[in-house]
Amino acid sequence: MKKNKMARRDFLASIGRAVGSSAMLRTMAAMGIATTLNACGSSSAATGNPANPPAPPAPPAPPGSLISPRPGDWPANVGVGKTVAILGGGISGMTAALEMTRLGYNCTILEATATTGGRNRTIRAGDVVNETDSSQTCLYDFDNELYFNPGPARIPHHHEFLLGYCREFGIALETFTNVNHAALMHSTTAFGGQPVIARRIHADSRGSVARLLALAVNQNALDAELTAADKTNIIAMLRNFGDLDGSLDYVGSSRAGFPGQENTGSRRRGELVNPLVLRDLINETFWQQRQGFAEGLEQQPTMLQPVGGMDRIARAFEAQVLNDIVTDAEVTEIRKSTGGVRIIYDRLGTPTQLDADFCVCTIPATVLRNIANDFSAAHQAEINNFSYASAGKIAFQSRRFWEQDHNIYGGISWTTQDITQIWYPNSGFGQNNGILVGAYIFGGSAGVNFANQSIQQRINSAIAQGSNLHPEVNAEATRGVSVAWSKVPFQLGAWGTSSPFTLLTPDENIVFAGEHLSILQGWQEGAILSAYHAIDIVVAIT
Repeated sequence: MKKNKMARRDFLASIGRAVGSSAMLRTMAAMGIATTLNACGSSSAATGNPANPPAPPAPPAPPGSLISPRPGDWPANVGVGKTVAILGGGISGMTAALEMTRLGYNCTILEATATTGGRNRTIRAGDVVNETDSSQTCLYDFDNELYFNPGPARIPHHHEFLLGYCREFGIALETFTNVNHAALMHSTTAFGGQPVIARRIHADSRGSVARLLALAVNQNALDAELTAADKTNIIAMLRNFGDLDGSLDYVGSSRAGFPGQENTGSRRRGELVNPLVLRDLINETFWQQRQGFAEGLEQQPTMLQPVGGMDRIARAFEAQVLNDIVTDAEVTEIRKSTGGVRIIYDRLGTPTQLDADFCVCTIPATVLRNIANDFSAAHQAEINNFSYASAGKIAFQSRRFWEQDHNIYGGISWTTQDITQIWYPNSGFGQNNGILVGAYIFGGSAGVNFANQSIQQRINSAIAQGSNLHPEVNAEATRGVSVAWSKVPFQLGAWGTSSPFTLLTPDENIVFAGEHLSILQGWQEGAILSAYHAIDIVVAIT
C-alpha cells in the first residue's frame, strides 16, 4: 500500500531541523540506521528504556589500559622474592595472580565466598542463590543446556585478551546471537501495544528513509552536498539500501517477511506485509534507539559464549591459580605497613593476618567502603562515592515455544516495560526445553524496583510483562530464578558507572583493579585490562 508523500516544504523543514549540512548520514542516524559509536561500556550497552537510562559514557582511558603490555612483555622474574595479597577472586583478581605468578611474585588470593569468579557465574539445577534478604534454590532439570548466566553472558569478538585466555585454557566457544530480526520489538504505546517482529521495524525504517532521501536528491534539495555523479550513485545506493521500487517509492519489502511468518501454520509465502507507517516509526523513539543497539562497538557481531555456561571461564582461571586461592576469606581490614601491607581476614570465624609487599584490591567499591582501612583521604572519598548499576535478571525453564511456535532461534526481544529484554537461548536448538531469560534490567528505577521486590513478586511481574510479547509465558515459564546484583553479598552492584580517577593511582603499595576501573566497565575484558594496569604499577614500584 502506497503512503501519501510528505509535502516538500515539510520535508525540507524536517531536514533543516534534524541534519544541518550532513543531510543523509544525520537523517539515517535520527532513524537509528547509521549511528555514532555507542560509548557505553556496560554489558547491556543500552541506550534508552525510560525506566533504564543509558549507562554513562565510558570513563577516560586509565593509564595503560589501552597500551598495557601483553602478558609476557613485562620484565622476566621482576617479582622474585616479592609477595602480593590479591583481594577478590573474580576475573580481575585471578588474571593478576596468574600473570604476576609468571613474573615471579608469590600471590595469595583472598576470596570472600566459597567459589571464584565474582559476577562471572552460571546457575544450574541445585544451585543456591543468596541475596542479602533472600535465598533461592534453582529447580531446573539436570541438563547441560539448562543453565542461566546472571552476570556476563556474551563476549565481543574483539575482546582479544579474554579470547586469548579462552584459547590458552582450551575453553570451547560458540556463537551468541545478539541481534535476531525474527525476535520482537514491543512498545506499550505503539501499534496498540502489540509486539512487532523486528524485521518489519528494520525494513520499513530503511525503506521510508531511503524514499525520503531519494525524493530530496531528485528534487535537488541536496545540490549543495552532491555533485551530479554523487546524485546518481546515491540514488543507486538508496534503491538497494531501502529496497525501493523502480519509481523510488517504498511499498513494502520481502525483507520484512510475509504474513504469519512469525507463527507456524499461518504463513502466506510470497505476499508482502503492509509497511508500517513512517509517522508511527518516528513518533516512538524506542524503535530508533533499539535499531542502533548492534552498532555500538561492544555489541557488534560476531559475539561469543563459552559452551555450557560463562563460568567455564572462571573455572579455567581458577585451575591456573588454584594453589594461590583462599576461599571463604572475608577481608575485615586493609592496612599499610612499613614497606608493605597487612590484611586481616576472617575465615570461617577465625581471624587471620596476611602480610605482603603489595596489595591488589579488586573488591567492589560498594563493599570496600565498609572495610576498615587506612587509605588516603582521596582514595577513600572516591570509594565512598563510586556508583554501580542496579541491574538484574530473571530466567525460567520452559518449553521452547519461541522456536517451535515462532521460529525464533537465539537473540533478544525488546520492550518498553520494566523487564526491558527477553533473551532466547543460543544453544540446544531443537531440544524440547530451554532457559528463557524473562528480564534483563540494566538499572535505573526499574532496577531498583526489581531489587526491592520479593522473589515471587519478581516472578509474577516478569511473567505478566513477558506475556505481552509471548502469551505462552503464562503457562510455560516456570521455576524462575532471579538475581538482583545490588543485593548479592560481596558484590552489591552490577558494574561500575562512575568515572575513576584517584583509584587508578596507587596508595603507597596498595593498587586497585576491577572492571569498574577500566574503559570497558561491565565487561570481563575490562577486568583483565584493569588487572594489567595494576601489574604495570606494581612492576614499576618493584
